Amino acid sequence: MNPPVEIEITLLLLGVVAIALFQYVAYTEVKKRGYRITRRQILRLEMIVLKPAIIYTSRFVLLTVVMILPLAVLIPSTELSIVFVMDSLLGKVWSPLPGSPLPVGIEIAISFLYLIANIILMHYFLGKYGSAYKLPVMFFTRDDVKQLFKKHQNVHKALQDVLSALIFGSVAYVAIVMTLFVALINSPSILLKIDIGIVITLLLGYVLPNKKYENVIKLIEKIWR
Repeated sequence: MNPPVEIEITLLLLGVVAIALFQYVAYTEVKKRGYRITRRQILRLEMIVLKPAIIYTSRFVLLTVVMILPLAVLIPSTELSIVFVMDSLLGKVWSPLPGSPLPVGIEIAISFLYLIANIILMHYFLGKYGSAYKLPVMFFTRDDVKQLFKKHQNVHKALQDVLSALIFGSVAYVAIVMTLFVALINSPSILLKIDIGIVITLLLGYVLPNKKYENVIKLIEKIWR
């Protein structure tokens, strides 16, 4: 069992034990004071207490997933599509059907369509929300970005949680870019260098000059409703 899995299981067990102890202590204390209350009523009180924490946690997790999942899906898929295009143009067979390779023309067409689909998805998400990955830095360095947060009350009220999720996504973005740079330097294949170089260019090109902060704030506002 990997250490991260062990930690998750341990935290889950501790959470269950903590809730059970909290319920037992609360029920015992109420009984001592002479109040008539059932365990079901205790559970309802617990839900009232825990509901805000559950809601904020789910929002934090959702925003984090929205930032990280597109990168985790689009980057490998785009890399693969570029490889398909280069292999097709070089006449290499990548057809998944054993013994039935596709005609060269169809293979090239499918490769380009796959690449175009990935570029469109990357253009849509990173073009619209790419500024999210540099938003934490902009928040701490630019007053106009701080004012933008203040204009949206729902986002500003949960500013600490929002910034934590944004920082988490930004760190993931930087880690991915740095990993790709290392792979670019260490790759022995020229074609693979071209592949990785294109992906890095797309990631930097859609994020660094992106100033569509309003789009990101509106997305966060929808999550924090």
